[in-house]
Amino acid sequence: MNEAVPSVVAIDIGTHKVSVLIGKVHAPDNIQVIGMATARNRGMNKGKIVSLDKVITAIKNAVQEAEDMAECRVHSAWISIPSAELKSFYASGRTPIENSDHTITTSEVVRALELAKASHLTSDHYLVSAVPLGFELDDSAEWVQNPIRMSAHSMVGHYQLMMLPISTMQNLDRALKGANIGVEKMVVSCLATAEASLLKDEKEYGVCLVDIGAGTTNIAVYLDGRLALTHTLQRGGEHVTRDIAAVLQTTTEEAERLKLLYGCVDLKVVKPDHMIQFQGIDGPQTISRIELAEIIIARYEEILTQVHQELQRNGAIHGLYHGVVLTGDASQIEGMVNLARHMLGVSAHLGNPPVQVHADEQNQAALRRSQYATAAGLLMFSQSDTQDTIVEATDPEKLSVFKRVGRAWSALNNQLKSIF
Repeated sequence: MNEAVPSVVAIDIGTHKVSVLIGKVHAPDNIQVIGMATARNRGMNKGKIVSLDKVITAIKNAVQEAEDMAECRVHSAWISIPSAELKSFYASGRTPIENSDHTITTSEVVRALELAKASHLTSDHYLVSAVPLGFELDDSAEWVQNPIRMSAHSMVGHYQLMMLPISTMQNLDRALKGANIGVEKMVVSCLATAEASLLKDEKEYGVCLVDIGAGTTNIAVYLDGRLALTHTLQRGGEHVTRDIAAVLQTTTEEAERLKLLYGCVDLKVVKPDHMIQFQGIDGPQTISRIELAEIIIARYEEILTQVHQELQRNGAIHGLYHGVVLTGDASQIEGMVNLARHMLGVSAHLGNPPVQVHADEQNQAALRRSQYATAAGLLMFSQSDTQDTIVEATDPEKLSVFKRVGRAWSALNNQLKSIF
């Protein structure tokens, strides 16, 4: 590898797989992937580490394969944080501006954050990140994004605080140390995925990322270019596999094969006479593809119903002018886009491939697969000022915060209506 060109490494630790990308940074918006690999992760369940040794093995296997392809050695990387156990809270801190000319400095911003997080920190959780939503000067209805050098008599900083159980951070740290990988920075997995999968315009005008992974489904809503809501559901693709195994009385491996080869969530595209052979516990069996689809649809409808309920509960569903973007391996099933449109009542499409991250012609198609979306987002994070961030906010004031973040869109929308 040409050392004159800066390099960056991304490692996405998922429930079923570890994905690694090694990139050359030619420019912040031009990252060339020269090494890539995935390895089966058998050490996690529903986003939680259940076997440290197996996670270490998965990281080592994926890193070594990517190293061999890139002809280099990896010592540190940007890491995705699994979001299953993450908690986030809306918090605010008010501070007076007491200097002689009432000019806001870094000291006041730091003080506002300290006051905001004081009532939320607990002894068993680690504060991973504090993401500013905006700053309120002298109780103004409009928030500013960067108050430094502005004048005011008082300032309220509004934040989402992301926390993770200390034990989870310790286990993740031990897994990385066991694989001899140093940490450049950690980013919440669904936010890294959003970085790779969402367009700037989508974030500006209102969009919801629905990232359906193996063990969890992550929701991230953006308005006015900023994160407005995040939430994690304890449902994912592995639940679909278990449903198939239970109903058809077959092994998990056979159920996964059936799902990947024949899975569909749109009965309109399934031929009534399409029959499928599979190996049941008691011997060879036959099922129609429609019957298989009905098993699968039931679980996906449950997931999307919970997504819809969360978006409705927070008032977010009415601000999704760019609809829903679907990512994650479990969202790639046939008919998923149509089912999402029907269940959520908004437009939907699969995630956009990140143009900033590319590979040679031979590997470009593989890079565009959903399994690399989060790792690609990590590469993009490494070259941007975007801050890592959060999951579910449960504070009762979250609705008012969501509305405030959406204020800029409302003003723009009213302007457009007056023009057209």
